[in-house]
Amino acid sequence: LYSFLGNYWGTHYFYCVLKAKYTLPFLPAHQLNGVPICMYLATHFYFCFYHALGSKVLRWVSRSFEPTIWRKIFYVVTVCVMSYTVAFMETFTISAFPYYTFENRSQAYTIGSAFYAIYLVISLPLFARLDEVSGGHSCSESALHSLGAWAAV
Repeated sequence: LYSFLGNYWGTHYFYCVLKAKYTLPFLPAHQLNGVPICMYLATHFYFCFYHALGSKVLRWVSRSFEPTIWRKIFYVVTVCVMSYTVAFMETFTISAFPYYTFENRSQAYTIGSAFYAIYLVISLPLFARLDEVSGGHSCSESALHSLGAWAAV
């Protein structure tokens, strides 16, 4: 749900502000709100990958250090650094994709990555705690968290 919302609404930031666009040969026939349908499927898998790795790191921080203010600060810094790093690396690697273009690559790498990191700053901690609750979360609770996280973005 969260990756769908990011594709459907979040991608327009890249279209409007950074003048990014997909130039796949089958467009505009196979798109949903300007995003190629195949990208909804592809992004779901790498969003899950980012969040699974991020969860591993955040759980390590939570379990390896005493619960002090310094652990909280370290946790927040870790989330911010991971978020910007992932956002930058994704922006950098997608620039090699021949059917995705930016008007200004430098702006996409710096400003675009910073705004994309906001998406991850909110979602990484939420995703990390999904199975921390004993008994897990119901589908409706997970959906509510996804919608709330997207509203915060």
